[in-house]
Amino acid sequence: MGDIIFPTFGDFILAHRLQLRLMSIGKPKGFADLLIASICINRGERLLTRDRDFLDIAEVSDLQVEIIE
Repeated sequence: MGDIIFPTFGDFILAHRLQLRLMSIGKPKGFADLLIASICINRGERLLTRDRDFLDIAEVSDLQVEIIE
């Protein structure tokens, strides 16, 4: 916890692929959210957030997301 994670080329590629999947279901997202999701997916990390947009990303990917209130 507390580490700084820099995105890799693979994270950017996955973010693009996620956007294509989201566009196909009519739910495109902002680039920052896509990159955060990609970083979590590529590292096998669960995302804790209040932002429900990540539920749509989880719908088209292996993103493990937990919404906190």
